[in-house]
Amino acid sequence: MSSSALIMKETRPGYLYVKPKSICIKPDEWEKSILRLDQNEFIKAYKEKIQDQIKSHGLNLRLAKLSDIEPVYDFIMTRFNKEYIDDVSKYDLFRFIEYGHGLIVEDSRMKILGCLFEVGYEKIWKISYSLRLGIDETLMGKGLGKLLTVYSCLLAMERGSHLKIGLISIHNLASLHIHVNQVGWLVDKFYHDLDSLGLSFEFSLPLTPEGLIRNRIDPDKVQGYLEENIEGVDYLLIDYDDVGKIKAVYNNGKFKIAAIITKDYKGDKPQFLALPVEMLYAD
Repeated sequence: MSSSALIMKETRPGYLYVKPKSICIKPDEWEKSILRLDQNEFIKAYKEKIQDQIKSHGLNLRLAKLSDIEPVYDFIMTRFNKEYIDDVSKYDLFRFIEYGHGLIVEDSRMKILGCLFEVGYEKIWKISYSLRLGIDETLMGKGLGKLLTVYSCLLAMERGSHLKIGLISIHNLASLHIHVNQVGWLVDKFYHDLDSLGLSFEFSLPLTPEGLIRNRIDPDKVQGYLEENIEGVDYLLIDYDDVGKIKAVYNNGKFKIAAIITKDYKGDKPQFLALPVEMLYAD
């Protein structure tokens, strides 16, 4: 292989995946219209829509300031499980706000009811790393987690980031559902030996207009996909608590989790739907 071909292979955007249309939500007319825009106009239009959606709930979305460190720290303390409290520090919040971005959702009295932070890294590609998504329990079911996540993606795209990455407990099904199903992330890695963090997934989303629009899961289509395809060949179903099988799947490397099934296809237990890697990545 020539040196130029080797460079092209190593720098090829391997983060670009596309979930099959057979399990994804079809873009609506507004989404189709913004996909025809250039990226800057796409970002502008999508940000404005999210801002309007949040305002419709009587809430305000804004960027975090250094003066938010104390109140947002107190808010995070109420939203995270005790075992993760030690992972949150005011120093980190300072770092995220100064060198990444923080998003704050507040009510008319400026009470913080939601947050999300990120910080940027640069490896082969520019990475935007998401952290500390928290939504007040009074806002559950209103889609605020999805809106904050997408807005953070748009800000990262503005800055020139190529890829969103996050780390999440495999037991956090609510957040997995938001990221993997509602926004379109893909589970890339499984960490079973991070003693301080527990069992965790690393997942990602390509920061392109198509990545944000075309990878969201349609639960009804998923059921049809399961009925029409062959388990073990076209897909794997993994019980959410089957750590041994999750480990085996990611050690093998032939499948990746692309959707969360909140109720078992044949029962009540949540499951992960994994698809063949060759189906997800274009040549």
